[in-house]
Amino acid sequence: NKEAAFSFAIVSAGIAYAITQACSRGNLNRCGCDKSKLPNYSHHGWKWGGCSADVKYGLSFSRNFVDIREFTENARALMNVHNNRAGRKVSV
Repeated sequence: NKEAAFSFAIVSAGIAYAITQACSRGNLNRCGCDKSKLPNYSHHGWKWGGCSADVKYGLSFSRNFVDIREFTENARALMNVHNNRAGRKVSV
């Protein structure tokens, strides 16, 4: 039903967001800032001091955590995985 689809999407998005934020804050040992997003130093001596969110890790964790229970390939499982994916897409 529509409510279940919405719930699956929100849970998947929420997990992706929470993990991404926890990584950026340094609260998890297996992840951190996204090193690929570090900007080049400018010729004026300005240096980036922030932490770019590792969104890829958050999305991957959410996919592995939420989708793993949908191991069968029946219509309901495929629909749940679709709803999970939709939630992750809107969370980015």
